[in-house]
Amino acid sequence: MIRLIVAYDRQRGIAKHGYQPWSIPDDEAYFAAKTKSAGAEILVGSVTYKTFDGPLKDRKNYVLTRDKTAIEGVELVHDLEKFLKPYQGTGKDIWVVGGANVYGQALDMGLADEIYATAIAADFGCQQFFPEPGPEFQLISESDLHEQNGFIYTYQLYAKAAK
Repeated sequence: MIRLIVAYDRQRGIAKHGYQPWSIPDDEAYFAAKTKSAGAEILVGSVTYKTFDGPLKDRKNYVLTRDKTAIEGVELVHDLEKFLKPYQGTGKDIWVVGGANVYGQALDMGLADEIYATAIAADFGCQQFFPEPGPEFQLISESDLHEQNGFIYTYQLYAKAAK
């Protein structure tokens, strides 16, 4: 199963000047718990990976890149579609954790099965955005409102409708 996990603002913004412009520790804990479950494998684009302090702990890390230079603690991926195909309908799980380009490609290729979104009720003037999923995705569940550090947000789960 291919799961996208994202936090975004009212405009679906995910990054400003290359970084997430909010701090919500409970959402960071939610992200960690989710991505350590269901296979504990993550895929991230190289630009987003550079904002990390290294590989995410307790998860197998894959970085999508054109660069052939090895990165310690991760496996490089050079073809997104070829990499993700084995995760479709096989019982294997992967979390796609960003950035905007990787999310867009996974959705455009029709490869994503679920989207775990943290929807923040604010506008941060972001420059990178999570793409609008197609009509094949339906909202399955939404949490009650949460508030931390002055931000109000909900956790949402979207799933691809059964054919």
